[in-house]
Amino acid sequence: MKAIAIGVVAVLVLPVALVLMGAAAIVSIVSGGAVQAVCTVSDEAAVEAVVLTDGDPAGEGGLGFEVPAPGTPRLASLRNPAATIPDDVKALYLAAAKRYHLPWTLLAGVGMEETAHGRTRATSSAGAQGLMQFMPATWARYGVDGSGDGRADIGNDADSVMSAANYLTASGVTAGVGGVRRALFAYNHADWYVNDVLYYAAAYGGGVIAGDPSDCGVGGQGNPALAALPNQQVATVLAFAVAQLGEPYVYGANGPTSWDCSSFTRAAFAQVGITLPRTAAAQQTWVAQGNGYQVPLGQERPGDLIFTDSYLGPNRVGHVMIVYDPAARLTIEAGGSRVGHYDYGHWTDHNLFSIWRVGAGRPSANRT
Repeated sequence: MKAIAIGVVAVLVLPVALVLMGAAAIVSIVSGGAVQAVCTVSDEAAVEAVVLTDGDPAGEGGLGFEVPAPGTPRLASLRNPAATIPDDVKALYLAAAKRYHLPWTLLAGVGMEETAHGRTRATSSAGAQGLMQFMPATWARYGVDGSGDGRADIGNDADSVMSAANYLTASGVTAGVGGVRRALFAYNHADWYVNDVLYYAAAYGGGVIAGDPSDCGVGGQGNPALAALPNQQVATVLAFAVAQLGEPYVYGANGPTSWDCSSFTRAAFAQVGITLPRTAAAQQTWVAQGNGYQVPLGQERPGDLIFTDSYLGPNRVGHVMIVYDPAARLTIEAGGSRVGHYDYGHWTDHNLFSIWRVGAGRPSANRT
């Protein structure tokens, strides 16, 4: 994670701008004097998506996408071919990839670019340290224990590789092709660096990244100016959900008689003409990017969406629920073994837990 100089770029913000982020689109609109980003679901996602069928490598929804090909410019990879990986280092890549649901080749690409898998271990001139070259300030936030000794040591190889996986997922590496490039750019702010890593990842075999190509993947705080959905539309969403009670939960299922959590919410909101992305993580960024607003715990209403991390690790939303009865803290969701009502109280202490209200699609000065 080498430190480099970054030029200052002047940006002219137009009243309406369209920026493509992988297969998702961010549309900026002016609302109340401020630019508000709105995430829309693009048909390109269906083209990029890879449906995974070998169990549970892809994350909720059963979707993934190919590790993107390198572009230009490149730098180190033009003169340094992909080196062989020592067995002990490859084992670390594999372990971190398993924990964070990433292709090991992507971690190997970073390791090759940074230190040729540990062959050049000196602290960089900028102060980056360890196998995966972390700056101490970045390590303080993202360093994790990968060796099992209870400490996060910047000089420990296992900790370094595990922390690289932690940092990449926290930076949105699973949010489509654009998310991969943004996460690698966060690791080192240079286009040549991103392309070098992708070149090396391809040399080691590439692979499929677990994630939704339609994920906007850029966070967001929502749009508090939006009106809430009308009560009748909320009732329609919940009526559809109730009609599915007892139907089985099946990983990757898309209905109409079996569901996973996000296909269930997607189908429910489709009843009122709202198109959600396919996976829970993508749905959360969709609503956060201008299609709704966050609601504090205790102020939720029926029809609100709850997002939390689950089996995909602490940095990734892996589950979505629909609030059914706030007083009893009950959801209606595809969870457990079937569609049912579940207590969402036990999710509130997770690393990622947030409640969002889908908006009606227009600004309102008098939201209630």
